[in-house]
Amino acid sequence: MPYDLKGRNVLITGASRGLGALLAEKFAAEGCNVAINYNASEDRAKKVADKVQKTYNRKAIIVKGV
Repeated sequence: MPYDLKGRNVLITGASRGLGALLAEKFAAEGCNVAINYNASEDRAKKVADKVQKTYNRKAIIVKGV
């Protein structure tokens, strides 16, 4: 990245699977804290959040959409 993302907070919609989950990991790898938005896949969202916290040592929360 051409600029530093460390310490930024990022909200990613649809982050419980697929491209959204990949983006959550990539932003975490760059030093961002992530808010993982999901609609129906709470278990998958929790897995993504756990992976972000354990692998990248970043804050991660899950947010249910309506």
